[in-house]
Amino acid sequence: MCLLASVASAQETSNTTENKSSETEIEVVTPGGSKKKLLDTPDSVTTLDRRQIEERMAGQTPDLLEGTTGVYIQHTAAGQGSPFIRGRTGKEIVMLVNGVRFSNSMFRGGPNQYYATIGPHTIERIEVIRGPASVLYGSDALGGVLNIITRQPTFEEAWDYTFGARGRFESSSMRKEGGIFGEVSSEHFGALVTGSYADVDELVGGASIGRQPFTAYEEWGTYGAFGTRWGGHTISFNYSHHQQNDVNRTDQVSPLVANPDLLPAPGVGRDLRRLFVWQIDDLALLNWRYEDSGILEEMFVDLMYHKVQESFQRIRRSNPNRLEDSNFNVHTLGLRTQAVLDFGTWARLTVGGEIYHDMVNSRSIDINRTTGEHTNEDGRVQVPDWSSYTSFGIYAQNETTFLDEMLQFRYGVRFSGFRALADVDLNDPEIDGVNTFVTDVTGAFAMIYKPIDEVTVYLNLSRGFRAPNLDELAASKGFGAGEAIPNPNLDPETQYSVDLGSKMFIPTQDPNSAAPYEAMGSVAFFFNYLEDTLIRESLVYHGVDVFRSINGGRARIFGVEADFGFYLSEALGWLGLPTDHLFFEGDALGFYANFTYTRGDDLKNDVPIARIPPVFSEVSIRYSALHGQIFVEPYMNIVGRQDQYNPGALSDPRFTPHDAPGYVTYGLRAGWTPSRHVRFNLNIQNIGNRSYHPMGSGTFGTGTNVILSGEIKW
Repeated sequence: MCLLASVASAQETSNTTENKSSETEIEVVTPGGSKKKLLDTPDSVTTLDRRQIEERMAGQTPDLLEGTTGVYIQHTAAGQGSPFIRGRTGKEIVMLVNGVRFSNSMFRGGPNQYYATIGPHTIERIEVIRGPASVLYGSDALGGVLNIITRQPTFEEAWDYTFGARGRFESSSMRKEGGIFGEVSSEHFGALVTGSYADVDELVGGASIGRQPFTAYEEWGTYGAFGTRWGGHTISFNYSHHQQNDVNRTDQVSPLVANPDLLPAPGVGRDLRRLFVWQIDDLALLNWRYEDSGILEEMFVDLMYHKVQESFQRIRRSNPNRLEDSNFNVHTLGLRTQAVLDFGTWARLTVGGEIYHDMVNSRSIDINRTTGEHTNEDGRVQVPDWSSYTSFGIYAQNETTFLDEMLQFRYGVRFSGFRALADVDLNDPEIDGVNTFVTDVTGAFAMIYKPIDEVTVYLNLSRGFRAPNLDELAASKGFGAGEAIPNPNLDPETQYSVDLGSKMFIPTQDPNSAAPYEAMGSVAFFFNYLEDTLIRESLVYHGVDVFRSINGGRARIFGVEADFGFYLSEALGWLGLPTDHLFFEGDALGFYANFTYTRGDDLKNDVPIARIPPVFSEVSIRYSALHGQIFVEPYMNIVGRQDQYNPGALSDPRFTPHDAPGYVTYGLRAGWTPSRHVRFNLNIQNIGNRSYHPMGSGTFGTGTNVILSGEIKW
């Protein structure tokens, strides 16, 4: 929620208030590719730490970010969620797990569901860069970068172990979830494992919405992390498996949609069935890391294997006797390496390279529901079987400081290449086979002015790009807007961005205070200019109206993001009151608010860009006692009216006609941690049971939702 969330976690779960001066040393990894003081990064950053993840108690990982600065969450279906950062989503955002690409070349345009296949219980921290970061992370980093840092083994001098169980219940969907976990640690070896299962019933909306059909599903997952450390060397291995079963594409089958006029008849969906029979994600990551205090500050090598599996069924109302059954698997092998060389104030050089190779297996069949006859439909697969996509990049980024770190510069360059291969001509000889190779050179320059230790002003100039992926080069598939055909002759999209912002963090002055900080805040103004963006070109192909993607768009996106928080501690002294507590020792009272405004314009057609989120904000007041063992946090989510619709929204049932009304919901988070062995949490969402619809979502918002969770460990 707040910019320096890890500070709150460290202070509120501790029984000591010493070393307050070290709070300005908070570090993040994603902006610079290695550990860096947050106030020394010229990037707009949103973070969530382990405490906030536990307190938010979201069933799906994307929902953890709902209400945070600069991140808007859209749900096409229950069990799915897609983050929007600066008006971009899907394949326009790089998704990482432990710094390695989670995104692959089959990520669809627009909102997609893939981040929901990472279990929240496996996550230690989430870091979000709002804005381009193409030097370090390459293609797709237009809207930003979202990095999930999973839980890792710990290394302690004394042998220790922990085992436990957790449970979670949601009233609005009757979600019942349980899990077990275990962890062992020693001086040179550590390991942890966790597993969970959830059964989810149909979601109940607010007020008059009631039960929403086609929103039930089930999911389960496992995660393991194992590591060893000797001197400055650490070797770790992580593996995660997550599976969702029977997730409906809710907006296409439900009669409860934002624009019911687009339904074929009252009370029915547009399709009889549009169902993800299963979605499975397997990710294995082997990491070697070396850290030292010399010139070679850090070096690591990552090896990864990622497998995404998807099985999809569709029954169209126009042909109810035909079941279309298709699936695809994407296998990704990746290698990433990086070194950080510290030569002093003049040069802190980060150099690295990466290569990823995707291989796609796909099939499609039709099943006659009366006779059971199977018909092979290879011509309708999303991309041809054995399509492949290889990407590689090398980069260098340097940091230089002047005037005792009052003035800092960061500048970098990256070279990237992409090779796509797909035999689309085997199914349709009139379309060229895909044998595409494109390259790109991009760079960035940023500066930081730090007049005092607690305040940073920064300017960030960067160029982002997005190479066309297999989904655009080789895919034949149906959309709500019609049928798409491949276009093997696409070029990268480019974006030029300017960020001007400031960050502030004032640590607690009284070392005995339980307040995690005195005040913190940030504000960022951004402007993005995009060219060669992909737009849809309508044409007639084999006598059928279809469309394909072409480079031809120009656009701009601009806006402001801000957050601010303070705790009553030192300010109490102005009133002649103690500065270390309010009512009794170890308590603290704080206030937090954020605000995000984004606007996007299609300059070529003089219309708004599709799916730009409305204004949104979260406001909360937090009272904690016993140094964080007990907390109560009422909060309010404010979402503004959005009438800046792209014309394409008029034919999409996920958008209310003309505009998306604004709304305000109220909630309460609370928790009690009586000891290190037991934890209880409560989150009540939408107090008042208001009926509302998040813009572009396939489901209505939850009604009053009481979420209870508990954890016991021994």
